[in-house]
Amino acid sequence: MENKNKTLTYFTLLGGITYLVTGGLQVLKGAGFLPENFITANLLPPELAGGLVLVVIGAVYLYGTVELSKGSLEGRAYAYVGIVLSMLFGALYSLNFIADLINAWVLFAEGFEEWTPLVDLKPALYLGLISLVIYMGWENKFKLQERKEPG
Repeated sequence: MENKNKTLTYFTLLGGITYLVTGGLQVLKGAGFLPENFITANLLPPELAGGLVLVVIGAVYLYGTVELSKGSLEGRAYAYVGIVLSMLFGALYSLNFIADLINAWVLFAEGFEEWTPLVDLKPALYLGLISLVIYMGWENKFKLQERKEPG
């Protein structure tokens, strides 16, 4: 395995474990198998659907880890899909956050009197932002095909 793929392999492994554990805990809280006060509700809300999304993203990352450890270039594609999925769902949760922010602080909508930004700080949002930062930092390294030197 090349050194370049080692970094990507470790990233997909870390991302997969993080998403899988976070999503699994969120699903267990949502299903009632874990108490509501297990990890602050603001950091890990009890959501079945949101947790399942995180589990799927984690599975994509982990499958990419398996493929990368075999030396297959398909593993890079799984890493990219995992990053795109995490950024996509992070963007959706960001839009929800912005809509609630406008309802609470601009429109003073009914039912948002007690709303604080921590209420909408969900795992998909902050994990998606982390993936965006990683993508921006490694943008030149995320190429599906190697560039061949002319000549």
